[in-house]
Formats: sequence, C-alpha cells, structure tokens
Amino acid sequence: MLSIILSSNPLSQLVQGFLASFLIAFLMTPVMQRMALKVHCVSLPKKDRWHSQPIPLLGGLAIFIAFLIPYLFFFRGSDTFWVLLLGSLLSVTLGVFDDRRHMKPSSKLIGQIVIACLTIGFGVKFSSEIPPLIGLPLTLLWIVGMMNALNLMDNMDGLASGIAAISALSLCVETFVSGNFPIALLMSFVIGATLAFLRYNFAPARIFMGDSGSMLLGYLLSVGAILQANHSVPNVVMTLAIPVLILSVPIFDTTFVTLARKLNQRPISQGGRDHTSHRLVAFGLSERKAVLTLYVVSLFFGALSLVSLQLNLAVVTVFIGLAVLILFLFGMFLGEVKVYTDEERLKVNGEKPGWIFLNGVILHKRRIVEVLVDLTVICLSYLTGFLLRFEGAISPRNLQLILDSLPVLIGVKCLSFFSFGLYRGVWRYVSLNDLVAIFKAVLVGEIASVLFLVYLFRFEGYSRTVFVIDGLLSLVLIAGSRVILRLFREFFISLGERGKRILIMGAGDAGELALREIRNNRQLNYKLVGFIDDDFKKQGYLIHGIPVLGTRRHLVEVAKRERVEEVLIAIPSASEKQLADVYENCEKNHILCHRMPFVLIAPRLGETMEVTEMVKSR
Repeated sequence: MLSIILSSNPLSQLVQGFLASFLIAFLMTPVMQRMALKVHCVSLPKKDRWHSQPIPLLGGLAIFIAFLIPYLFFFRGSDTFWVLLLGSLLSVTLGVFDDRRHMKPSSKLIGQIVIACLTIGFGVKFSSEIPPLIGLPLTLLWIVGMMNALNLMDNMDGLASGIAAISALSLCVETFVSGNFPIALLMSFVIGATLAFLRYNFAPARIFMGDSGSMLLGYLLSVGAILQANHSVPNVVMTLAIPVLILSVPIFDTTFVTLARKLNQRPISQGGRDHTSHRLVAFGLSERKAVLTLYVVSLFFGALSLVSLQLNLAVVTVFIGLAVLILFLFGMFLGEVKVYTDEERLKVNGEKPGWIFLNGVILHKRRIVEVLVDLTVICLSYLTGFLLRFEGAISPRNLQLILDSLPVLIGVKCLSFFSFGLYRGVWRYVSLNDLVAIFKAVLVGEIASVLFLVYLFRFEGYSRTVFVIDGLLSLVLIAGSRVILRLFREFFISLGERGKRILIMGAGDAGELALREIRNNRQLNYKLVGFIDDDFKKQGYLIHGIPVLGTRRHLVEVAKRERVEEVLIAIPSASEKQLADVYENCEKNHILCHRMPFVLIAPRLGETMEVTEMVKSR
C-alpha cells in the first residue's frame, strides 16, 4: 500500500494536495498549449468532431505534471508507489505517441495490455476473495477497458475531463470516509489537475487533453478503484459493483456505443457522432447542456456508491438494480435518436436496404428487451417486498423461500403480462388504456402467483404482506418503466428547445395538439414561449409546462416581452373579424402570423382536431 511522508492532519493534506495539483495544472496548461502549437500537435477539424478550428493537444502532459509533482512530494517508495509512477508515465507516453503518430487501434491496445500486465505484476489486482483465474483477467480487462472508456468519451469539450474529476471526487470521498487515506490523497491530485485543466477545456475548448490525458486518467481511476475495493468492500459482489458505480458514465457510454456500432455493422474503433453526448445534442440539447447532463448522471452514481457502503447487501442490490434499470431505459431512449443515415449504413457495410429494415425491427420493436426489463422489475419488487416486511434483513429461511418461489412468480407474471397485451404497445406513446391494462395484468399475475404457491407449497412460511407490497411495487415499476421513456423525451425536449420563438393563440384542444406537434417534430424548429386565450379562467395556468400569458388584447405586449417571431392561431371557431384583428396587429409589429390547418373537427368530442401539417402563410 502507498505510504505518506507527511503526518499532519489528513484533511489538511487533502487540501494541500488538491491546491498543489490545481495550481500546477492551471499554470502548465497554457504552456502546453503554446508548445503544442509550436510543434504542430493539433487536432484538425473532422466530420465526426465538433470543433471547426485546429485545437492544440498535449493537455494530458499538463495533467500528468500536475499529478506527478505532488505525488513525488507526498509519497515515498513502495511497490505500489513505483507501479503507479511507472504505469502513469507509460500511459502518458503511449498517449503522446498516439497523438503524434496516430497509432493503429491494435498497436495501442497492445501497449495498454502491457501497462495493465505490469500493474498486475506489481500486485495490483482485485481482491483475493475472487479466484485468481477470474480475478487476473478481470483486472486486466478493467484497466484496459477504463483506459479506452475515457479515451472514447473524449469527444466533446469538457466531457472526459469533467467526468474524470467527478469520478475522482466520488472515489476521494469514499476512500477518505472508509479510512483509505493514501488513495484519497491520490484522487485529490487527480481532482485538482482535471478541474484546473477544465478551465481551458470546457466549451469552447482552447486545448484538448488528447490520448495522453484520457489514458492517464483512465489508468489512475481504474487502479484507484481497485485499491479502494480491496481495502474496504466487504464482499465479492460489492468489490465489483462499487468501481462500476463510480465509473458508470464512461462504462455506459463505451458499452452503448459498442452495441450501437455492432448492430449497425460499423467498426467499433471508427469515430463518429454516435456517443451518448452526441445523441443528446442530436435530440436538441446544446453542447454545454449535454455535457452537464452527463455530469449530473455521474454525480448520482458516485453518491449511490457512497451510500452503498453503509447498507447491507440485499438493500444495496435493490438500489443498484433500480439505478441500473433507469440507466438501461435511458439507453433505450437514446437508441431512438437517429444518428446513422441510411446512406451512411450502406456506405459502411455495403448491405441492401433489407438489412436496414431487419435492423430497424431489432432496434424499434425490442420486445425481448422489454421482457428483460419486466423480469428485472419482477425480481426487484419481490426482493424489496421481503426487505420492507422484515425491516431490511433477509434470514436464510426467507432467502430460501425467495429462491423457491421466484421462478413461479416470473413464469406466472410474464404469462399474465403477455395475455393482457403489455408487449404490443409502443412505450413512448403510453396512454391511459395502457396503464389500465398494466393494472389488470399485475393484479391477475399477483393473485395467480399466490394461488400457485398455495398449490405447490401450501403457502407455508410466506407472508401475505410481502405479496401486497410486491403487487404495489410491481404496478409502480411496470408502469414507470413504460412512462419513463416518455418522461425522458419530454424532459430533454423542454431542456433543449430552441428555434423560432412562437406564440400559440388558443389554449384549447387544438392548441394542445399544436404544442405536441411542435415538441415531437424537431424539424419545425420552433420554441413555444406561451399561449394566448380569451378565456379568463385559463389565465396563469400551465399546459404541459407552458403558461397562458394573457388574452387577445395582450397579444402585442406579450409578443414584445417574449421576443415572439411567429404567432400560430389554433382556434377553429375564430370569426373572420377576430382573425383580421390578429393579422393586423401582427403585421403592424412585423410578426409572422399563420393559422393552423384542421382536417378533422368532431363537435361531439368538443374541439378535438387532428393536425396534419404546419402550413405557413403570411
């Protein structure tokens, strides 16, 4: 284990280490920026990159120097000291060589494997509780995987460096709380160096870290996570789960991109705008908002890893299961964002459109994936039912009851879900009818499960309260898994709305339909700022989060205040006089005004209309 030279207050040392690395990186980054320009080590604009001008590389060297100096000052020689020093030096060297020479992916992978094997040879590997035949290759895969994960994430200004800083912060807090102070101090160097570098790297970036920085950070975080897991994690499951939680964002992004490229028959090593951050931007978020969104996700999973150390294994399993389920559904949502055009697919794989159709069936129907989500929900809700009933503890007897009955619950509930048509709907368009069907399926499945257990085991030892809790949780989670895709969509639509500022006149059914069309059809390029309606009862109310700002006589005032560029009239019953009045006011104030076309009016259903297109007319 690392040993520390100084013996002052531990918290004071953390602050000193952070400030030292921060100051060094803050001063060295501009130096490396000038050096990179002098030696022509720059990242040129490419089709799959965001920058439009050459950006200097070698920011990784500034991070390395900011880590190295306090590391040499605070620590003294030991096996771990030397392997971290050598491993980080080799990682930076390999990265600089790749930045300058553009190594083949296979050659770079061999270099990473050598660094990982050297680290393992010095004794850095996952806990001895894991069998060596599993632990050694797992450690190798972990180190190499994280070096590549950070490297792949370095695709947008401030993303990789910010995620590395957050991951290092999570690991620093966790190690400090658990008493593993040397690793906490080590992570304070990483935090300081990356935060100072982020000052120059956040959008718009003035310097990139390059492969030298991403591979260095991936190496340090992976080794730090291994040393912490071996120090304070009580069992094998948590030994593997805690590092994964801390580094969840780069792991998720790498896994997601790998699967997406394999499904689309694209080389995994080939660059492209198909990462998590790219898809958020394609959905409508700005580059900054996309990066900040992933920061929040990383902070959430870092906090979850810290909480997990304070709970027993069963409770942690439920929390981690729910978090991973949400992340998985987030991946399903991102998978709907189109980043590959049909022409690109044909160019890459040379296949005929028939393959594209087959791939579309796999990606968009996703019935197998939906069944797997429900299987996870069934297991989590049943386990949670026992935990809540028995105050967070599961005795060996109850564990055996769970193992005996869980296959019955899975089979019966899946059959019930299938019978009630839960796998025939489209999740993003979930409706009240779908929720009613879910209620019926869960209720019938729960009752049938109890009857089967009565028949098979006479219900001996089972608690009726468990099944009541299980039924309620299943209902919430099954319905929630359908609704969350729609929530993701609406949340990111509201977060990323940009375009022409438009005001809808008419806060009735037609206005609500127009709002949905504007949000669902990104090609319209509209940002709705509010509604206008003559009904005084609607004033101040919100429709899907959009306010009713006034009546028709407030139109000009509201348009000036909200910088409105267009007005859309969504009142099918508007008289010619009313329309002429609105057109005249808009023309005087140089605001484009047009009326929404209606192709179906159903008086018996109130003012329910079907909107087919948004036709602009002056």
